[in-house]
Amino acid sequence: MLGWLARGPCSPSGAGALRPTAPVTRDRPMLTRALRDLRSRSNTPFRGGRMHEFHGRWRGFARVVRVLVLVVLTLAGLLPITASAQASRDRARAEQAWSSLDVDARLTLQLAMTAAGAWYGVPNVGFSSRLHGAIRDVQAARGARADGVLTPGDIEAIVAAGLPVMQGWDLARAHHPTRGRWLLVPTGLDLQAERTPEGAFIRSTDNRFRLSFEGYDGASLRTSYDALRAEMVRSGDAIDYEVLRDDFFVLSVSQGRYKRYVRIHRDGSGLLGFDMAWSTEAAPVHGERLATIVSGSFWAAMTGAPYPAFDPVPYPWESEPQAVAALPDAPAPSRSEPTPQGQGRTASTGTGFFVSAQGHVLTNDHVVEGCVNLTVRDRTGRIDRRARVRARDTGADLALVATSLGGVEPAPMRMDARLGESVAVFGYPLAQILASSGNFTLGNVTALAGVGDDDAVLQISAPVQAGNSGGPLLDGAGNVLGVVVAKFGLRAAALSGDLPQNVAFAVKAREALRFLKRSGFAAPVGDAGAPLAPEVLAETAQRIAVFIACD
Repeated sequence: MLGWLARGPCSPSGAGALRPTAPVTRDRPMLTRALRDLRSRSNTPFRGGRMHEFHGRWRGFARVVRVLVLVVLTLAGLLPITASAQASRDRARAEQAWSSLDVDARLTLQLAMTAAGAWYGVPNVGFSSRLHGAIRDVQAARGARADGVLTPGDIEAIVAAGLPVMQGWDLARAHHPTRGRWLLVPTGLDLQAERTPEGAFIRSTDNRFRLSFEGYDGASLRTSYDALRAEMVRSGDAIDYEVLRDDFFVLSVSQGRYKRYVRIHRDGSGLLGFDMAWSTEAAPVHGERLATIVSGSFWAAMTGAPYPAFDPVPYPWESEPQAVAALPDAPAPSRSEPTPQGQGRTASTGTGFFVSAQGHVLTNDHVVEGCVNLTVRDRTGRIDRRARVRARDTGADLALVATSLGGVEPAPMRMDARLGESVAVFGYPLAQILASSGNFTLGNVTALAGVGDDDAVLQISAPVQAGNSGGPLLDGAGNVLGVVVAKFGLRAAALSGDLPQNVAFAVKAREALRFLKRSGFAAPVGDAGAPLAPEVLAETAQRIAVFIACD
C-alpha cells in the first residue's frame, strides 16, 4: 500500500398585520340596538306616509348594516390569508436573493451548508422548498429573521461553520483510472489508494473511511441493485435511504456505528459508481456530510451539471506527465461537421484559444487532465474529435493541444498588464445551461498577483463560471493578457473567511509564453493599442476561442 495524496418567523406587524380584537359571533346585537333606537326616535306609529318614510330609512340602514357585517366577516378571515400571503412573499424574496448570486456562489454555498450539517442534498442551481427551509433553519439557529432571504450575515455564518470541516477534508478530484469520470475525495484524511481490476480502492490510514470507485462492463442496473440490496439485508444492515431510477440507484444503510453509502450510474453499456463506508460522524470524517458531497460531485460528473472547481489529484501509480520538447505538426485536417445535438453529456468541459494558424490551442492543464477522448470545436462548428495533448505544465496549469482546426490567425500576447485596465473574458461556461455560442464578459485587472501574492497570475473582476477555464483574457485592444484559470472558491475563501463574488484569476501571458517556448513553440507578441468597441472585441475573442470537451 503506497502513501497517497500528500499535499501539502416573524409575526405580522405594522402595515397589513390586521388582527380582530374580539371574536365575531352569529348574533347581531348591533343590528338589534340600532333598530330599537330608530323605533324610539320616530315616536310615530307605523302607518301612512310615516311608515313609507321609515321604510325608506330602513332600506338605507339595512344596506349599511349589510356592508358592515361583510366587513367584519372579512376581517375575521383576514389573518390566515395575510400569513399565507406573507409566506408567499418571503418565498419570492428568498428566491430572488438566491438568484442574485452567481451560479458558482450558489453551488459553493450549498457545499458549505452541507459541511456545516445544515443541508443534505445535491447542490443545485435552482431554489427548492427544501433549500428554502434549510436556509430558514440556519437563520433561526443564529437568532435572525427566519424568512429564507439570504443576508451577508447568513453567508458569513454558513461559511464560518462550514470552512473548518472543508479544510479538514481538503477535497480534490479523483478520476476513475479508465473511465475518465470523477468524484471528490477527502485528501485531508491521510488517504492511501491501490489499483483494482475495476478501478481504485481508497481508504484512510486509520480505516475510518473507505471508498471503492469502480466500473463494470455489461452489468445490469436493476440486477445489481437487487443483488446488493439483498446482500445488505442478509448482513443485518438497516436500509436508511434508497432510490432506484432508470439511470442510477442509491442505497444508504447502517449497522451500529458502521454506515455505508452506494451510488451507481449507468455508464455506456455498463455501470460506474462508488461504495463508501465510514465508522464515525466525528471530526474530521463527518461521514454523512462527506457522503452527501461525494455523491453530489459524482452526480455532477455523470450528468454534466455545474459544480464548483476543485484541483485534480493523481494516483500513486500515475507518473507525472512531461512537457514535450518539440511540437510536431498538427494532424491532417478532418472533415468539418456540425455540432451534434442531443448527445450524452461529457464528464467535463472547458475553453481554449488558438495560438497558431496551424490549429494549436492553449488551455488549462486541469481542463485536459485525465481525458480519454478530447474533442475541440471552434465557433464555425468545425470539430476535431481526435485532438491530442502535446505539452503540459501541471504547476503552471497550462496545456497545449494539437488540433486539425487550422486557418485561424491567433491574437498576439501582451505581457505588461496594468492595474485597473479594462479586460474581457470569453469562454463556454456551464455548457449544459448557457448559450453554446459562448459567453463574453467585461471587467478590470484588480490585482497584479493572486492569492498569497502569487506573481504568476492576475486577479480580475470579470465574471467567470465553471467552463471558462482555459479561455483567453483580452485587453481592450484584443491582445491576450492571460489564460483564465480559476474563480475564487471555497478553498481559497479559507484565507479570508468570506465568499466573495466576481473574483477570478488568470495565468499571466508571461507564463504562457514561457511554457510555449519550453514546448518548442513561439506565439506572436503584441503591444497595447487603441481600444476596440466592445462588440468588435467580442468578435475577436469569439474568433480565437474554442470549446473543449473531455471524457
